[in-house]
Amino acid sequence: MADSDSGHSDEETVNHVYNFPTPFEWNIRDPITLHELRMRAFAAMVLEKPRWWEKVLDEALVDKWRQEMQEFDRLAVARAQKQVKRRWPKDGDSDDPDDHSEDEDEEDSAIQQWLCDLVTDAQFEWTFAFLKHAAGQRDETTGCQVTTIPCVYEASVLVPEELKMSLTQQAGVLESVPDEEKDWHPGSDGQVLDLVHPSLYCLCIDRTQVVRPAEEIARFGDPLTVYNMAMCREERPDIDHDIGDYYISLDFQWLPTDFQVSESGDVRRLGYINNLHPIKHRALCDTITSVLQRFVPLFEKSLSDVLSPTPPLAINVNPYLWYSHLPLEVRYDSESEKRKPLIPDPTPFAPPSAEGRIELNLKGRVLQVIVKLANIMLTPEKPHYRGGSWHVEGMANEKIVATGLYYYACDNITESRLAFRAQVGTDSESINMLYVNGDRRAWKTTYGMGSEEPLNQNLGSIVAAEGKCVVFPNIYQHRVQPFELADKTKPGHRKILCFFLVQPFVTIASTSRVPPQQREWILDEMERAPPLQRLPRELFDMVADYALASTSTRKQAENDREELMEERKNFVVTHNEEVFEVPFNLCEH
Repeated sequence: MADSDSGHSDEETVNHVYNFPTPFEWNIRDPITLHELRMRAFAAMVLEKPRWWEKVLDEALVDKWRQEMQEFDRLAVARAQKQVKRRWPKDGDSDDPDDHSEDEDEEDSAIQQWLCDLVTDAQFEWTFAFLKHAAGQRDETTGCQVTTIPCVYEASVLVPEELKMSLTQQAGVLESVPDEEKDWHPGSDGQVLDLVHPSLYCLCIDRTQVVRPAEEIARFGDPLTVYNMAMCREERPDIDHDIGDYYISLDFQWLPTDFQVSESGDVRRLGYINNLHPIKHRALCDTITSVLQRFVPLFEKSLSDVLSPTPPLAINVNPYLWYSHLPLEVRYDSESEKRKPLIPDPTPFAPPSAEGRIELNLKGRVLQVIVKLANIMLTPEKPHYRGGSWHVEGMANEKIVATGLYYYACDNITESRLAFRAQVGTDSESINMLYVNGDRRAWKTTYGMGSEEPLNQNLGSIVAAEGKCVVFPNIYQHRVQPFELADKTKPGHRKILCFFLVQPFVTIASTSRVPPQQREWILDEMERAPPLQRLPRELFDMVADYALASTSTRKQAENDREELMEERKNFVVTHNEEVFEVPFNLCEH
């Protein structure tokens, strides 16, 4: 820690120590071999089994699982080999995407998903050693456990049944409004029902009014002032340092709620939750606060992993040496079917090292959390949900470091999954990895990445089952995978409560400073207030004009949301171009 006379505040010192990675810039991340991804996929299959943490200690059952996995792998490898023979271009052949048919592109995708080599005993040993260690780390009270995706945690019984029922009933009040008042998410084809969404009545820079600091109110008289870009830049130096303009919105910001976390872990709400009426929806706000309290330990686990040194990969490959086991005549014959890279077996599994580990403690702090409630609603007329797009949460303005999801209700739908992918590369601007010139086939079969293909890897997915809670850092892109009605003759749904956690050591404008902006709410409360009811109409209108100056009509709020969504749609395109879909330039030198 810095000395007390260094000129830095405690918050600055903490920020220096806790260097949260950002999804908006290139992060150095080694690619993972398909062999290791297969090991993780097998482990994920076990993690989805009931009471897996007990069964993984039963050697007879583990042997049975291994046999089942070997058969699964044998069939998958056979399919992959068949597709390779039908499709694979020889090194030096054209790899122009325009020369491929759609069917061939689908085959390329299938090839990337599995290997052409059978799983080895050493890979199985690593997989089940990982699972046994995970079983020992699992919290039996909450069901909190690791996943096969780094820094991602899930819990099956984190929220008690009574609290879940309260949330379901209270959120149901928001669902039961007249059809003309239901807020179907724009562009969702009437399938995503927004109950609480931060894009509605968001903070609009240069228009939204905020409460002045106490020392300024006496000087200016008016307790409110417009939140402008100058104020934003003064309060948010974190978004002004060496960061591309397209990461920063000059117009909008989602509004978080401030929550005080006590030293004992209790959570208390300090402001209203945006788009929930502070009085009419007080019970729901209290329930959401109670659910958030149970998420805090998961946020601590996930972000502690993010801040700590990255554990080494199980399998490390040197592309300059991956043909060293072959005779010279094969080693340099790019068309030989015998020319396959040597992928070493994994090193024996070892628990993550405690050296350099950071344990993030969020107790005793004020956390800023953006809240969302949304339902995916399917009907016999619209039985298929096509899935979402790859994205991170928010822009630099929101400074979101982690997301918590609670799947509190699922009914009559097929398996729903949340998938993750990571950008890969070993340089700040490009992949800059070791490779033999033009050796496209080896890179594709080893890492699933080919020349001119995006520098990212799919890390896997988690099942979005009812009652499950998931926390993940905002360093990956994620997307909801497609699902559909299980019984096409009946409606079905999937309902979620989302928490977007703002970087704990940065403060952004929140509902503690921004009064509710819903004009209808303010008018309704004014007309109910006995002192105001006794005023002559002219005086009432004067008071109303002042009180409503900081509010927006529903129509204006919807227009703002439309502009915000268009801005963020454009941001996702640029973000992919700059970070997550940079092409791998495997060229000749």
